[in-house]
Amino acid sequence: MADNLTTTTQVDPAVAIFYDRVLLKRGLPFLVHNRFAQTRSLTQKTTIKFRRYSALSVAKTPLAEGVTPPGQQLSKTDLTAKVSQYGDFVHITDVVDLTVEDKVLTEANELLGEQFGETIDELTRDILEACASTSDATHGSNGQTPTELTKVDIQAVVKHLLGNKAKMITRLISASTGVGTVPVRPAYWGILHTDLIDDLEAVSGFIGVEKYPNQKDVQDYEWGSTGNVRWVISQKASKRTTPSPDEYDCFIIGQDAYGAIDLKGGTLKSIVKAFGSGGTSDPLNQRATAGWKTWYVCRILNDNFMENLEVTHSSASG
Repeated sequence: MADNLTTTTQVDPAVAIFYDRVLLKRGLPFLVHNRFAQTRSLTQKTTIKFRRYSALSVAKTPLAEGVTPPGQQLSKTDLTAKVSQYGDFVHITDVVDLTVEDKVLTEANELLGEQFGETIDELTRDILEACASTSDATHGSNGQTPTELTKVDIQAVVKHLLGNKAKMITRLISASTGVGTVPVRPAYWGILHTDLIDDLEAVSGFIGVEKYPNQKDVQDYEWGSTGNVRWVISQKASKRTTPSPDEYDCFIIGQDAYGAIDLKGGTLKSIVKAFGSGGTSDPLNQRATAGWKTWYVCRILNDNFMENLEVTHSSASG
């Protein structure tokens, strides 16, 4: 070996550890709770009004010749909700911007976008948890109260919604010539926690989404159907861990059950302040910020058009 060989002992690399600039992917939740809402766009008001017209009574009296019937008046129900403002931001220093290999502001904006989506999803979920129409699954075999999800309990909810004249949201998916496909009934939508997908698949008559004859109208994170309910899954669906065992809320939803602001209506703003934009509060251009803010509200419009079916997992033990 040469006596004067220069090695990394004498000259170490500027960066001793390899840095992969392709950042690790974050696990993102399935955001589903807003999908089935009646929507309103925010105007220059802070109170949103939802309106429902009552059905007309049937006209069973025969018309008399030449006599005009008295007719009926329209009847409406107005439901209002006051919006609130939500938002958050992050600080970035000039030292971070100078020394960190990532495009930190870009990454911060992505994180803030994810935070915004999760915030709105959870706000909506929390409102749905207050639904006045609630029932326990009782026909399972795990010995808990409530029991696990069963076909009988799902059908009981469907019959209750039909009895309340709640309209289904999806149409019939007719049979096709595809091998292994089966028709899917008109349906209400159900929201299910990902912990329960094995119990859902065990329900008699479950049809996995891969067996639908038409994939065109399949929702993101849709798992399958049971009778007249099509199910989407989410890690953020309602779950209570105390007392033991864990209990889950399975929302089964008809048309116009709840309302929310349409977030495509211009209520969300992404706000980035560059270094030095703070004026006299940042005289040396040391700080930048990225953030978001929005106005939002969600409201149950008709408790008769949705139901919360409470369940435990099939393996639950008290």
